[in-house]
Amino acid sequence: MKKFSIVIIALAVFGGAKAYAFDWFDGRLSIGGGYGRAKPKLPYSYQDTYQDGSMWTGNIKYYLNNDVSVVASYADLEPYRRGNNQDFYRFRPVVASLRYNFFHHLPFTPYATAGAGYAWNDHQIPNSDTVRWKGFTYQAGLGLEFFITEGTSLGAEALYHSFEGEGSMVPYRLISGVGTVNFYFGPGPSQRRAEEALEQQKAQTAQAEADAEAARKQAQAAQQQQTTAEQQADQARRQAQQQIAQAQAEIDVIKQMVARKDISPVNFESGSAELLDESHATLDKVAAIAIKYPNLKLRVEGHTDSTGSADYNQTLSQKRADAVRDYLVNEAGLPANQVTAVGFGQTRPIESNDTAEGRTKNRRVEFVFFLP
Repeated sequence: MKKFSIVIIALAVFGGAKAYAFDWFDGRLSIGGGYGRAKPKLPYSYQDTYQDGSMWTGNIKYYLNNDVSVVASYADLEPYRRGNNQDFYRFRPVVASLRYNFFHHLPFTPYATAGAGYAWNDHQIPNSDTVRWKGFTYQAGLGLEFFITEGTSLGAEALYHSFEGEGSMVPYRLISGVGTVNFYFGPGPSQRRAEEALEQQKAQTAQAEADAEAARKQAQAAQQQQTTAEQQADQARRQAQQQIAQAQAEIDVIKQMVARKDISPVNFESGSAELLDESHATLDKVAAIAIKYPNLKLRVEGHTDSTGSADYNQTLSQKRADAVRDYLVNEAGLPANQVTAVGFGQTRPIESNDTAEGRTKNRRVEFVFFLP
């Protein structure tokens, strides 16, 4: 018993000095074994017959998850007879059991184990035949593991075995304490955490790449939309410019008709902004052209010659332009928001004001189409 106590103390000291937190059992395989002492627990008539003996164990464990493992174990227990008599019993149970870890986030892991199996037993007596029998056995126990590294642990285990009797052999009970060494195989916590970190990093990288790709596609789509919008706007501008050119060409046709005297020009009472009735036919044609192009605006421009003061001519040109606009809106049916009127007075002559013919050409009304 003294040797066993020394082993347990050594395990505790060594484990406490070197132990690492161990929090990942799932899917790992462990092979271990140990040595300890076995104390008989016999019926009353045998209480003083046998003393403590030795015990060897070996086991293979596979962890179903972090908490539960299945265990296959073998033990060799030899409780000795008291006194000078040299006969002794020997028990060799093979047990299948379950182990449950109570927690596993510290350097040590307490656990409980329970199972059942079959035992091959001997009663050896000097100078006599060995009595052998076999039968079922049951096992339960509590233990504690100290993890030195992720692949190595030291432990202490208290076990209770119950052996069935056969024939003259009485049922036998053993309480034992064992110091164990265990070796673990498979990825440990550090490797698994590194793999998890790598997987997480890969997932983050993949997500970042996906986000970047989505952003690139979004930017590409926005660029495409912008390009399409610019193309549409450019196409609209070209169409509008074509319409302006066409509308102005139709105005030029009216000017040619006026020049040929097919229709009368836009005329006013002398020194007045009052339209002459002969101007109506020409203005009706201008209104019809403007109505054909509702997306264009029409600017009515009034001009005078240089006779009189500049202020007077400016005012007169504005009034005449307003008079033309009023006719186009109120009489010819042109929408009010489609036409504006501007007077330029004598500032934009097209001929010299030094001659009567030139002054006549400078007294005019122009029609200019433009985009809103």
